[in-house]
Amino acid sequence: MRKLIFLLIAISVTIMASAQTKTNEYLKKIPAMPKDSCNVTKANAEAYKAMVGNIIDQLKADIDNLSELQSKTMENNKETTEKTMMNKMSQQYGISQEDLEKIKNKKNMTDAEKKELANKMVQQQTNMSMEEVTKLSKMSDAGKKAYAEAYATEAMATSQTDPNQKAKTENAQNMYDLMQAQQNINNKTSSITQQEADLYTPVNSDPERQKMLDRMDKWNSEIMAMAGIGDGQEHQIDSLSLLIKNEKIKYCNIYSPKWRNALRQHYKMLKASIPDFLEFGKANAAMNKAQTGIETPEECLEIGSLATILHYLQALQGVYGAKLYYPEEEL
Repeated sequence: MRKLIFLLIAISVTIMASAQTKTNEYLKKIPAMPKDSCNVTKANAEAYKAMVGNIIDQLKADIDNLSELQSKTMENNKETTEKTMMNKMSQQYGISQEDLEKIKNKKNMTDAEKKELANKMVQQQTNMSMEEVTKLSKMSDAGKKAYAEAYATEAMATSQTDPNQKAKTENAQNMYDLMQAQQNINNKTSSITQQEADLYTPVNSDPERQKMLDRMDKWNSEIMAMAGIGDGQEHQIDSLSLLIKNEKIKYCNIYSPKWRNALRQHYKMLKASIPDFLEFGKANAAMNKAQTGIETPEECLEIGSLATILHYLQALQGVYGAKLYYPEEEL
């Protein structure tokens, strides 16, 4: 019995390992935020940024590879797409295979053949001839309304008795449901991405932050202007250098905590939103299958979730962005 239990555990572990996705792999790779963004040596800050940068490079390469795989899958299955689209057209408009071939080679069709085919398609879709459609366009608003009501009643009755019409209605409803699901999850993930970006607005758009940077640039320019004048400027240069040093320290103390707070919120949102971005991939794949007949490679469903991890890593790489002063650089 114990051997059986151990065997089952071993099998389950193997299954779990094989089920590890790129998304989970990169979530595990995300390094912890450093404990302090101001009291750090330049060497340690640069090492951390390089570490995050390496993960970003790997992730970008994986996203590019998956995007290329997705494109190649579509490219290599052009015939499947064409066949699916033609079948849908045949079902929707009641067009024969012979007429479908004519559409594929429409350059060789005569004007009379084009007119006849257009008439067939309109007849199948609206139960009207092209001549009747033309007459309808010239009706009064009251006449159009009366016709629409009569047509709706007839279409409802037809759908209940005609199995082909019923199937068309069901297919249309299925496509509508897929489109609705895709739109809903797209709106949700777009909103999440915007909310994450907005977390950093209080830092990036703070006018006082730019004023501090401008002051430091001005003092630096004054030092550079005095550098070649000669003796007697050392005291003023030292005074300006001290102003710059203190401003840099103040800048880090103000804006590093704000950036770190945004990162904490971003990370929580990232972890909570992964299922939504995976659902986004599935919704797109389902719509693609319905429209083209092509199955999206399973690994390509993760492009959205990997992209949202990339956004966080890029923000994390800026954790030392407000650290402008390093004492060791004065030695």
